[in-house]
Amino acid sequence: MSGIRVMIVEDNEDLREEMEFQLESAGFLVRSAADGVQLDALLAKERCDVLLLDLNLPGEDGYSIARRLFDPQRLCIIMLTARDEIDDKTRGFEEGADSYMVKPVDRRELAACIRALYRRVAAPERFASEWALHVTARELVSPDGRRLSLTATDVTVLSVLAADPGRTRTRQEIVTVLGIDFMETPEGRTNTIISRLRQKLTHFDPELRIVSWRNQGYSYVGPSIQQASAGIRHST
Repeated sequence: MSGIRVMIVEDNEDLREEMEFQLESAGFLVRSAADGVQLDALLAKERCDVLLLDLNLPGEDGYSIARRLFDPQRLCIIMLTARDEIDDKTRGFEEGADSYMVKPVDRRELAACIRALYRRVAAPERFASEWALHVTARELVSPDGRRLSLTATDVTVLSVLAADPGRTRTRQEIVTVLGIDFMETPEGRTNTIISRLRQKLTHFDPELRIVSWRNQGYSYVGPSIQQASAGIRHST
């Protein structure tokens, strides 16, 4: 997937230049700004698909910029910041962030997150039928017709994670959707469930990636997956 237009808003010049170089090397069309004023100047001339937004900026902060530019049909926002408190993260999503990533971020994970979020603002008809999760049949079907059998637990967890690519789901959210008592569930059990699903997905296709964020939760950063209530097997 090429031609994705990314804008970086970061006041640290060295970090901004490093991110710009890494993302350009990954095939993205990148522009960068040091603050909201420079960003507005860029947006007046060019369109942006995915915005990488720091929070601690001179002048207008990242929260205000996200709230002002919020447009879920045209723009994806990734908050990329050193702030790792849950209150900061919660506010980030409330102000319009699609994903919240804590620095330092692995460049491969960042690139995968950008591509996953871009699918939302790209032409819907292009991606509507690429991957399909058939809930009743417990199968994940690839664009070329390959099928991956899943357990009921796999389907439940993948449904939640893939419903909003790039968004981090907490361990409590995962446990709750599985119908398990959070207070009586060891953290190791949740990690095992995620680990088994992750291995199953990446073995089937390397692009199907689940990322674990320490003390935060889990997020799906692979290709868009459409959900279907029933799976249909075609006889040959």
